[in-house]
Amino acid sequence: MVVFGRGEATLILNDIKEKLKEVDPNVFYGMVNPKMRETIWDYIVFERKTMSKNANKTGFSNYFTVHIVREEFIPEGLEITVINKLLEIPGMRLTDQDGTYTYVPKPNTDVVVEMFSIDFVKPMKV
Repeated sequence: MVVFGRGEATLILNDIKEKLKEVDPNVFYGMVNPKMRETIWDYIVFERKTMSKNANKTGFSNYFTVHIVREEFIPEGLEITVINKLLEIPGMRLTDQDGTYTYVPKPNTDVVVEMFSIDFVKPMKV
């Protein structure tokens, strides 16, 4: 039986949300409500990606993805600011995966929306 510390998963989600709010007040977990997406295009979304056993099998690692979404383009350096904020969380690390950029048209306009996605990992004791 695996027993986690009291609310450990919830605490890390709150920690991530608070750090991201230091960069952008528009932070969402999982996804943005489709109705909000009609009016707001500058925001950050974060989500849990996977959970896996640690190599030494004494715990697990939680993987998270952070998406920075901006109308037209992401201001230079915002990606690094977000990365540095999340690395302030004890135990949080970048994964070996590269950050990626994605582009989609804003509906009913000729404006492009740029999204930068990057993965983080946080070990969790059992």
